[in-house]
Amino acid sequence: MKKNEIIKDRLEEWVESKGFLNSRFTIIELCKIIGINRTYLSNYINNTYGLNFNLWINHLRIEEAKQLMGQTPKRSLSEIAERIGFTDLAHFSKQFKLQEGVSPSEWRKNM
Repeated sequence: MKKNEIIKDRLEEWVESKGFLNSRFTIIELCKIIGINRTYLSNYINNTYGLNFNLWINHLRIEEAKQLMGQTPKRSLSEIAERIGFTDLAHFSKQFKLQEGVSPSEWRKNM
């Protein structure tokens, strides 16, 4: 198995286990889990997803938020933000709008 395939498989497992929901998670910790160095992992994420590590993590979290908003429409946005790993609602809203072009509350209304 090639190194990239191993990274791909291990990253997919990590995403499926929703490791990105931990608000304090770092690229260093992910490197330890996958068993490769930071530069290699960073380059892999940049080349595969077209995003740096932080943007990629935010992307995963926003996708999770959209699922949660669909499943539990009554849950507050601050509760969702906390559950998906953002430390505060303002940062979540900013990142959501950057990715989706609308605020989380607008997105929820139009859903």
